[in-house]
This record gives sequence, C-alpha cells and structure tokens, in this order.
Amino acid sequence: MRRRRRENQILKGLIRAAVAVAICIAGLILFFVFVWWQAQQAEPTTDEEVAALMQRQQAEQLVIETPEPATEGSITIYTPDGAVYGYFGNIDIISDGGDGSQINIVLTGWLVGETHKKEESEAGNE
Repeated sequence: MRRRRRENQILKGLIRAAVAVAICIAGLILFFVFVWWQAQQAEPTTDEEVAALMQRQQAEQLVIETPEPATEGSITIYTPDGAVYGYFGNIDIISDGGDGSQINIVLTGWLVGETHKKEESEAGNE
C-alpha cells in the first residue's frame, strides 16, 4: 500500500510538473502573439515599412506643379564711380554657367541711370 501511495504521489508530482511546463509554454506563446499584434498596430518606422504601408493603402499619386518662370524683372547696377543704373524689362537667361560655359543673359528693355558724385573729401582719400 505504501508503495502504491508513493507511486501515486510521484505520478501526481510529474503531472503537476507537466501542467506547469504546459502553462509556461502557453504563456510564452501568448506573449509572442501579443508582441506581434502590437507590432502590427504600431506606426511604421523604416522606409521599407512606410513604402509597404503606402502600397497597401493605394495612395494617390503625388503631383508637383511648377509654375512658369518669370521673364520680366529688374536689375540694379552699382558702378565703382558711384553711379546707379536700373534695368527694367525682359530677362532671358541663355546660359547660367552650370555647364562650365560663360554666363549669357539677354536683356530687352530700358535702362535708367543716376550718377552720384563723390565728395571731394572722399576723392582725396583714395
């Protein structure tokens, strides 16, 4: 009898240990499922995740509109002798120098000038 009782106690202990292990495994599985679910609900953080989210949402095409460049304006010219000239009219930029060539600008309009005489004290110092 004692032997059978002892075997029953050992069997109950093994069953309890197996149940404890099963509960731990189920808890881990539930924890990992919860972490995965939270990651699915979170905002995307990498460029790839953002791109995938945009594809899923079938985002509208981005349209960038650029206005026509202005061709009219003014230029102010200051000369070393103190004269100030103002140009008003059409400005056509033939070459901006971006390709290594000289800058070429064609101005079609009118030029207005005003000269400023330097004072004699300033002229004497130079």
